[in-house]
Amino acid sequence: MKIRIFFAVGLFALANTGISQSVLTLDEVFKKALANNFDIQILESQMEIAENSATLGNAGLLPSVTASASAGININNTELEFAGNIPPTSVDNAQSTNTNAGLTASYVLFKGLNGIRMYDKLKLNKELVDMQSQSAMEATLLQVANAYYVLGRAIDQERIATENVSVSKKRYDRALIAKELGTGLRTELLAARVDITSDSSALLNAQLQRSNAVRQLSRLINEEVTKDVVTEEMSIEIKPWTLDELASEAKANNSTLKNKALQQALAQKDHQMAWSSAFPQLSINGGYSYANSQSEAGIVLSNTAAGWNGSVALSYPLFNGFKNNINRQNQKVTMEIRALEQQSAELQLLTDLGNAYESYKQSVTVARFEESNLESAELNLQRSEELYKGGQISSTQFREAQVAYVSSQIRISNAKISIKLNELELMRLTGQILSQK
Repeated sequence: MKIRIFFAVGLFALANTGISQSVLTLDEVFKKALANNFDIQILESQMEIAENSATLGNAGLLPSVTASASAGININNTELEFAGNIPPTSVDNAQSTNTNAGLTASYVLFKGLNGIRMYDKLKLNKELVDMQSQSAMEATLLQVANAYYVLGRAIDQERIATENVSVSKKRYDRALIAKELGTGLRTELLAARVDITSDSSALLNAQLQRSNAVRQLSRLINEEVTKDVVTEEMSIEIKPWTLDELASEAKANNSTLKNKALQQALAQKDHQMAWSSAFPQLSINGGYSYANSQSEAGIVLSNTAAGWNGSVALSYPLFNGFKNNINRQNQKVTMEIRALEQQSAELQLLTDLGNAYESYKQSVTVARFEESNLESAELNLQRSEELYKGGQISSTQFREAQVAYVSSQIRISNAKISIKLNELELMRLTGQILSQK
């Protein structure tokens, strides 16, 4: 009964290979990820925040205007004594009111160019956030591509396992007929049964891996991928890259290297801003005010004042415990640190690029070797099947040819995927992967 169940699974999968299936391309996957991936949406929101912050007002280059108004009332028992011949007065529940309103504007005319430098810093910070987001997007796309090719490998392995089950079933049927006719050995039938059970189990595992790969890809692009979807057939186009060309491209476009350069520029801007404290601050204030008071007790029963006002203020920090000097020293050290980080990042980039380039070349060599090996394995299986049918080789020898062919198919699939992933890694390092979306 168990053997029949495995047969049914294998035949069902084999029958499904003829069903029309939708093809999902890597380009479509990239576009869906850029539109729907949660991490990328968060990055875009951070970019929006940085853009909104890079304004003249946020840098303190625009005046501030404040409007104010107030009104109050007091009720008191009042006793008044006056100098001279004016008799004292006593008023119970004397009411007094006060009304004030004003409009004030203030502006810092000069603060050691701090405002201009702050505005430059905010614009640099926007560029840095954009570049950090680009770097994160590139990493996400590489992750998406990896999931896409994992799905492609799972589909290949399911196809290979399905074909392998079909071959094993034919062998089992032949052994069963031979046993019934008395021309075959029971051991060969049992061996065929063991092999088809093993192959059917491998098929079930391949189907599970495909389902897992579909779910992983669905999560990354935040869109449900149907279980019967298939990836596009991989066409390997060997790129005529040289390491020197890639290195030049990477130095110009690599997002990580650009991040370090922007961080160094920000450190320089912070150092310039630290020197702003060495200059005086000049500011102006002006406005219009209105005040009115009413009182039921006293000599002055009503008082109203309204008019313009203005002032100019100049301040200079003479001493604050050497804080400004220490801040300037620290900012200078930070500049040196950022310069070292940029040099380190460039060295690391060239190392990663060299490793990726060698991996790419090796994966191409392996793929070519495996293509030749696959042709030999296929011819060997076909010849072995003819010899097995003619009784010239044993079932064990036929099984060896079958396993060798399956292994060769899996290796060529892995080799092609390795080429694609190494190619994408080189494009990420050279800042070109986003152009593939």
